[in-house]
Amino acid sequence: MAKEEEEEKKDKALFLQNIQKKLALFFPEDAYSYTYQVVEDGLDSGDLMIKPSNMLTFLQTALLDDKLLEVEMDGMTRVYFSRIYDDIPDLEEIEEDGETILKEPEYTTGDYLKLMNHIICLPLEPGMGNLHIRESQKVLIRLFTSSSAIEFGTFFQDLAMVREIPVLRLAFPVIGRQIRGTRAFRAKVPASMDFSLLVQGNKQRPKIQTKPLDISVNGMAIQIQKKEQRLFQEDEVCTIHCILDGELLVKVNGTIRHISKTREKKGIQYRLGIKFDLSSRALAATIESIVASTQRAHLKELSEKSEESGIKLVQ
Repeated sequence: MAKEEEEEKKDKALFLQNIQKKLALFFPEDAYSYTYQVVEDGLDSGDLMIKPSNMLTFLQTALLDDKLLEVEMDGMTRVYFSRIYDDIPDLEEIEEDGETILKEPEYTTGDYLKLMNHIICLPLEPGMGNLHIRESQKVLIRLFTSSSAIEFGTFFQDLAMVREIPVLRLAFPVIGRQIRGTRAFRAKVPASMDFSLLVQGNKQRPKIQTKPLDISVNGMAIQIQKKEQRLFQEDEVCTIHCILDGELLVKVNGTIRHISKTREKKGIQYRLGIKFDLSSRALAATIESIVASTQRAHLKELSEKSEESGIKLVQ
């Protein structure tokens, strides 16, 4: 009996050591804190993930909710951006009335993820990241839920094509962790929501009308056109008119923190990151109300996608 217990202890120690090695590889800055007890507690709470099945729902949510991913390689501080993409099978050739026609194969969105052997990502932005990732030793991808940052450690496999669209093939993650409360909660603005913006800057720049991409109590990301990039500068102050269901709800000043572009399924998306200047409690309360309305609309959309796909998506 004592021998069996000793063997169990050794097996458990090897198991925990293996997890520690993976954590040290992908999260070296926190490696010292991952004692055996911390690893065990993390596995029990779900803050650490080693089983592919525990990571699957997060990746399915990222695909179906079109979440923006942050991508880091080999510990570099530079962050690149991508999105998870579907690995859609090629069209099938069938004979019908003596003619060869192309037909969509039987396939449900995200089916390939259920195999848990790889993930497909769109090319990185900025584009230089696509050169770096091919030479990388390790890749860290990060996505955000309403309350946490979810980080997965993986490896680059190869370049691929999906229906003539170039993509990156990565291994299914080997380790994952959840970091709670890492940033202000951001509500994604669903396409169905009648939420528009009028952005007014300095006198030399015309007002532009656009849509928000996400919003928090601290700021928002807004969409702009490629030709409008030159109209903005980082650290510039602008005034934003928030219009919901045709009604002007609030005017708020904000500082442009970044001007960037990300790749989406239909091309390149250009965006501004803006930090609000909340000069009064009343203004802050109005923004909080808008964030809450946006979140309700997003949760409704997420619930509909969940019912349609049969997948319990992560909020």
